[in-house]
Amino acid sequence: MTPTALALVRSVLCATLVSGTTACELLRKDKSGRPAPSATWVPTAVPTVASTAGPPPAVAGNAVDLGVAAYPPGTEARGATQHDWTASLKPSSYRVRYALGRGEAAAIRADYRGYAQKVGFRPIDADRFSWQPPPGCVGDMRCVYAQAELRDRFAVGALSERFQARARQAKIDALQTATLVVSMIQGIRYEIPKEEPFGLLPPALVASEKRGDCDSKALLAHMVLADLGIDSVLISSEAHKHTMLAIALPAQGSSFTWQGRRYAFTEMTAVGSPIGHVNPPLLSPSDWRVVAWSERK
Repeated sequence: MTPTALALVRSVLCATLVSGTTACELLRKDKSGRPAPSATWVPTAVPTVASTAGPPPAVAGNAVDLGVAAYPPGTEARGATQHDWTASLKPSSYRVRYALGRGEAAAIRADYRGYAQKVGFRPIDADRFSWQPPPGCVGDMRCVYAQAELRDRFAVGALSERFQARARQAKIDALQTATLVVSMIQGIRYEIPKEEPFGLLPPALVASEKRGDCDSKALLAHMVLADLGIDSVLISSEAHKHTMLAIALPAQGSSFTWQGRRYAFTEMTAVGSPIGHVNPPLLSPSDWRVVAWSERK
């Protein structure tokens, strides 16, 4: 089979074969780095998410406790995954618990793997796979991301509600709210989900299992920010074998313009890396491309 075209996919390099199948190589690296943030904004209502939340966040010891995000509604908090993190805010210590029902977690994984089967996903080896992209998806993994976002929207929305409650209670602005979200997800353990199709862990499972690689964590952050009315996109580099988030907020540091808006680089695999900071070597060469899919309805 002879490659007829090459295309960058998130952090995946693909060759479209004569047979119509696309062969891809995973290009993932953990990167780190560091500088600083500050905007006026009112958090939007989280769309179409059934309320699971309860009272506003309270201070637990030295940490602000955002409470329990439970999905489906009524899921017991016992056994919930606890996230503790610090952010460059005052106060600086936070906590949230995420209770994803066992049946829902199993259904998310089964649905995701079912989608992968539907599009002909086949692992070639540890770093390569082949698939048959749906129409309009040749050249990147936008359809995979869109499917994961659609399937996990309600489950992730329960988590978004906790951040929304904190933003309203503390009267923090958009950049501070984004910092709170990004800091929490940066603190999730970096782990490549080798057992999952496309090397992507579904977003709700990233929060529930406290693990994920660069694009798995970036997609979760993108979804939470979207629920809060904050625009962001995933960006990918072939040269650096990496995926990051970019947020459309006025932050200090490195940014780029896409479709008339300014987006700040945001590293999701480095704990404490501020919005707008990117490790300088990642800008040379600067072959970052936006991986975009349809807006939510």
